[in-house]
Amino acid sequence: MGISASSLFLLGFTISAADMDLAALVAQAESRRDAIVHEVRSIRQYIVRNPRWPTDATMDIRMITASDGSKRYEVLGTNAEGLRRTILLRIIEGEVHAAAKKDRDGNVNPTNYELRLAPGTPAPGESCRKVQLVAKNRTRFTFDGHGCVDMKDMAMVRMEGLTTKSISWLVGRADVVQEFRKVGDLWYSSLNQSAADVRFLGRTQLIIKYSDYSITRKPVVAASGN
Repeated sequence: MGISASSLFLLGFTISAADMDLAALVAQAESRRDAIVHEVRSIRQYIVRNPRWPTDATMDIRMITASDGSKRYEVLGTNAEGLRRTILLRIIEGEVHAAAKKDRDGNVNPTNYELRLAPGTPAPGESCRKVQLVAKNRTRFTFDGHGCVDMKDMAMVRMEGLTTKSISWLVGRADVVQEFRKVGDLWYSSLNQSAADVRFLGRTQLIIKYSDYSITRKPVVAASGN
């Protein structure tokens, strides 16, 4: 039996980084979360900001994620027309398409990342530890940088860095900030910001705000007695 995340927390972080694979523990915690969730609904606001535009292009959607990871969405409102609307829809469709392919190139797991605990001692009662993010699988979705792991729940709280590859031939390497928060007893995205140089448009920023989570859990199956 492996050591639990709560046991690590109770040990007061006395276990050294060499004794555990933080990326594996984070991935295992996420898998346990996904195993008990039937469906996740959330409201997302996508914002694309470019200094050449007089206003930000925004689109509000309801994203629905099924237990198998597949996604579908409903557009609730937008101020964007023409090219700006096309850009927003392509960003959202790209996320849906990646989910359909079960693309996990950006997930925190031992294949994609090594998480190295930063030196220092946490303050009393502090469960979030700073880590260095080292991309092992160098793709357009992974980045080198730093972050913070909640050692009690083995969940990422924040990730920040520069993607190891260009996003596409149109979009260069991106500066990324991802933040996560607890919804009940489960961790989900709260904010995603990225900025990159885009061919023909220049420096462009994408901001995704997550709110109004509604989580449906799978029914608990009672163990049958003998």
